[in-house]
This record gives sequence, C-alpha cells and structure tokens, in this order.
Amino acid sequence: MRIRFVGVAVALSICYRPLAASAQSACARPWAIADKWIDNHDETEPIDHTWTPDDTFETIDAHGNPLSDADVYNPPGHPAYSGFTLAADLGRRVWLQVSDAGSAKKGTVFAVDVGGAGGGGDAYRTAIATCDPAAPTTVHVGDVLSVLMGNLHGPTLQGVGDLITQDLNAWWNPDTNSIIASCADDVVPCAPFSPRLVIVAAFDPAELERSNTSPGPLQLRVVNVLGVFVEGYMNGYVFGRLAPIP
Repeated sequence: MRIRFVGVAVALSICYRPLAASAQSACARPWAIADKWIDNHDETEPIDHTWTPDDTFETIDAHGNPLSDADVYNPPGHPAYSGFTLAADLGRRVWLQVSDAGSAKKGTVFAVDVGGAGGGGDAYRTAIATCDPAAPTTVHVGDVLSVLMGNLHGPTLQGVGDLITQDLNAWWNPDTNSIIASCADDVVPCAPFSPRLVIVAAFDPAELERSNTSPGPLQLRVVNVLGVFVEGYMNGYVFGRLAPIP
C-alpha cells in the first residue's frame, strides 16, 4: 500500500546502522526511542513473549518488586544483542507517539535536546525539519540525551509536515523495502538522498526504567542509531518503517 501525504496525515520509516562520518550524511532529529528488548513479561495480546511496538519494558512490578518473568535488554556488544538490526527489522513498521511519560511503552518516543531543539517549540520544530547534510547534527553511542518536557504535539506535527514537503512524492515500497520517487533521484537531484531520511537515537530501556525509579532527571543513553524515512504523522503518532542510513 502506498501512503501519501494528505492533510495532516503523514508517516515515518526506520533502520539500523551505526552513524559514520561522511561528506554527506543524514541529520539526527530531536527524537529518541527505546531499543528493542526480549519481552518475557508479555501483557499485550497475543501473549506470545515476542516484542511488538506496543509492549512495555518491565523488570519490576508497581511496588518495585522483581518480576519472575522480567524483560531483558541485551545491549550492542552482547552475544545475544536484542535491539534493532537491518537483518531482522528492515521494513518493520513502527508507531511513535511523542511523550514525556517516564517509561518505554507503547509507541513512546521522547522529544530530546538535539540540534538546538531545547530552545522552545519553534526551535524543536526547526530541528525536525531542517538539515545541512554537509554538516549534519549527530548523536553518538554513549551520549546521554536531555528530555524535553511539555506538550510538543503541535510542533511535532508542524515539523514533520515541513519535512514531508521537502520530498512530497517520495514513498516507501514494501515490496523492495526502499524509497521510491524521491527528488534525490531526479535528473537534477534535490539532495544526495531523500531529505526525509533522518536519524533517530535508540536508548537503553533498562537504564530508563532504573532512572525512572531514582531521583533526578530521566537518563536516555544512546545505544543505537536508527535510519528513519519519515512518511507521516497521524492522530498524535509518527509512523513508518525501519530503513537504511546512507
């Protein structure tokens, strides 16, 4: 199914590869999502102990007691790394809802201070929509990102809309798991790759859970970077699929 930008309905696509130095590179946007984990404590139908985007990372109950079937996150470098990879997740559809809630749960994406986004709603919108691929905004594994608080749904919608219009005809082909009809493929290309292909940080969900039950600000530690072809935004969600970083 081809998804096109109509009104406020737009969508998003994502993929794994470490961010590498390059003369032309995608820019990191002011978003961070939880890396994938082993969902032992599965409370979402069907109860199959398989991670899905609407699951919640949990190792303790509401009273702080350890769960007998606790979820497990294995970070990069672990022999059984549990997070996103191109081999397993290329083309996977994800639903991301901008939230300042303190847990890695259904569709949660944290707005973070990347690219000057901490300067207010307009700065956050600009950080979503703009990029200089010759001098990209970057995030690195090990960075600890500051969470932006407050209602940012309006600036998110506006920023994603601004981004979509830079390559309005581009769309994600699920048959080939690739971007089709981008202005980057024109005879005179608009950019080295689709302006809608961006980078989103993935954080350690286990560290977030520990941070959420401890004094002080939330800790979002970058453990992975995801390539994201931004397709749209609908009903408070940015949605899309995992896609390669150029």
